Amino acid sequence: MHPSVQRKFTSLLLVSCLLVLMGGPLSADDSGDLSEGRVYAIQDRDFRMSQEFSVGLAFLPLDAFYKYFALSGHYVLHFNDLWAWEAIHVSFSKFMDINTGLEAQMSSDWDVSATDTEKIDYFIDTNLMIKPMYGKVALFNKWVVYLESYFLLGVGAEKFQTAWFPAVDVGAGMRIFLTNTLSLRFEAREYIYIEEGGVDSTLFLGFGFSYNAFAEDRFIDRDSQRVGVRQ
Repeated sequence: MHPSVQRKFTSLLLVSCLLVLMGGPLSADDSGDLSEGRVYAIQDRDFRMSQEFSVGLAFLPLDAFYKYFALSGHYVLHFNDLWAWEAIHVSFSKFMDINTGLEAQMSSDWDVSATDTEKIDYFIDTNLMIKPMYGKVALFNKWVVYLESYFLLGVGAEKFQTAWFPAVDVGAGMRIFLTNTLSLRFEAREYIYIEEGGVDSTLFLGFGFSYNAFAEDRFIDRDSQRVGVRQ
């Protein structure tokens, strides 16, 4: 694999691990001898996703000559508490780049010209989403925050100034539930695309607001929750 791809992929794994650790549910007390027999109450979800519409912002930090911002839109169909399909994700970054000044510095300091670097215009992809972890954490020991972690795997394409390039992407994210219909998403994705000169990648760091359409108005009967018993 190209060294630059390896470095970017490593950075994505580090971000993914951080998101997973942040999004993990509270653990039960593991002290004591399990052979004594313990009862753990597993609460049903207070929040369930149905059809998700999301808008957000993203930052693409790893290009040496340009840093990019992007506007994103998502539609996700949630099948159940574990599986979902992000049917469409589109990001627009054209005209939202910032020149780092590296090319001008190379010309003035060393009298060399950089090779042409095409700018990214669009992303489009579709992804399988798996949501294995859901839980709640105490914030400042005053508020309870409900959240879930998710992973993405999909295919798509990146549009540069002159051509489209096919891509595969992997990602990880965390959702913070605000209400039954509103939530926040934080995520990192790595797009690995095939260009004329070989394989390269783009790191995508995103933040978005989601609306949960057709959400269920649910009442949790605490007396009828599922209970797991370990003998």
